[in-house]
Amino acid sequence: MVRRLLASGIAIALSAPLLAQEPVDTAMVAKIRAEAFDRGKVLDTFNQLANVIGPRLTNSPAHKRAVAWTQDALRGWGLANVHAEPFEFGRGWTLERFSVEMIEPRYMPLTGYPKGWSASTSGPITATPVWLPNPSAGDLETRAGTLKGAIVMTSPIQEYFIREDRPPASGDLRTGRPQAKPAMPAADLVARLKAENVGVTLEPNIGEHGTVFVTGRDAGANAIPAVVLVSEHYNLVARLLQQGIAVTLAVNVQGRYDESDRNTHNVIAEIPGTDAALGTEVVMAGAHLDSWHTATGATDNADGVATVMEAVRILKALGVRPRRTIRIALWAGEEQGLLGSRAWVKQHLEGEANAAARNNLSAYFNFDNGFPPVTGFYMEGNEPAQRIVAQWLRPLADLGVTQTTSGGIGATDHLAFTALKLPGFQAVQSYVGYDVRTHHTNADFVERIEPDALKQAAAVTATVLYHAAMRDGKMPR
Repeated sequence: MVRRLLASGIAIALSAPLLAQEPVDTAMVAKIRAEAFDRGKVLDTFNQLANVIGPRLTNSPAHKRAVAWTQDALRGWGLANVHAEPFEFGRGWTLERFSVEMIEPRYMPLTGYPKGWSASTSGPITATPVWLPNPSAGDLETRAGTLKGAIVMTSPIQEYFIREDRPPASGDLRTGRPQAKPAMPAADLVARLKAENVGVTLEPNIGEHGTVFVTGRDAGANAIPAVVLVSEHYNLVARLLQQGIAVTLAVNVQGRYDESDRNTHNVIAEIPGTDAALGTEVVMAGAHLDSWHTATGATDNADGVATVMEAVRILKALGVRPRRTIRIALWAGEEQGLLGSRAWVKQHLEGEANAAARNNLSAYFNFDNGFPPVTGFYMEGNEPAQRIVAQWLRPLADLGVTQTTSGGIGATDHLAFTALKLPGFQAVQSYVGYDVRTHHTNADFVERIEPDALKQAAAVTATVLYHAAMRDGKMPR
């Protein structure tokens, strides 16, 4: 099934000229494959994260449960130095109740989600919405004193939608035609609405066919409750108002902030190196444990976390004694700006005091953008490393691992490493339906992932970690 999925892959670097023959332990690769496909636990891990724990908004109670559960699992598999490392983030948030309905001119349940960290409404708000498409400062001044407790729609009819995924093995997200330029900066608009004591804001998004792209941030005390609607539903209400037809909506947002610990945590675990000379050197793999709150974060990024955890479970189950230390990191706060990886790199790798640790880091492999199967790695212009990784992956070519490319990609956790000019590589994965349908949306559920593809990803990850840990030299920089 995986081979059929990957038949359209673009073979790039596996046929590239080689400067030297890199040793490849094909016997170990065969063992890794057997453990991954015949005795694998990756689906159990994936299920626990995506279905049982569910959405893992950074520092929410569910995210804290995921931090605890992953540590327990890693310790149970025999990993060493398993611990959670704190960094300052802010308060958590959980959505407890939400509804949005059209009451007039006819009853219709509407579909939408509050933004992350949205404030709560003061109970249900039932009112005629005020539509101020792309308001200017002057528009708000004429409404001064009339918007207290109101349902306010500040966007024009949504005409632009994400309709294309990025090309295979490309880091470029196709953003298409943007909306009209706002009449006033977003921060100024929010401040004015806040001053008017607006009851709740409604806005459309870039998804269509019922897909809702939702993110959010903590806007602090006295923030305005904020809801993102399915764009077709937002547009329906706007068109009715545009025609002068009376509309009544009912909106209720109830969330709970969690300030029990304003730190959030990265999870770290290791298989210690055994070589007297190389044991202090480190090969790392990572993925982000946090997700957005509108689905279960299956492709973003429970699949990546399950892949990385399964890779080290496989190596432990096979009794591998790596020459270098193999370390994994499950990052927090990625969705809020790569915060976990940046905090860890700042503490452990930046500056003169960390020169030795920086020198000892051989490579970092990241698993985030897209979803399995893994078809190679973005090698960030590091052609010597590209040739090495291409040879490691040759025994997996029948699983579609044929896209190790010299190109790069942004917006994920390997950037904290490449910023220090360290070898940091993101996996090349599938984007079919990812940008259009699942990335930061209400459609990011386990149905998006093919089980055999997740097993394949774990086999690929274990293979590159094993060879990077066992080779004579560090990865080229």
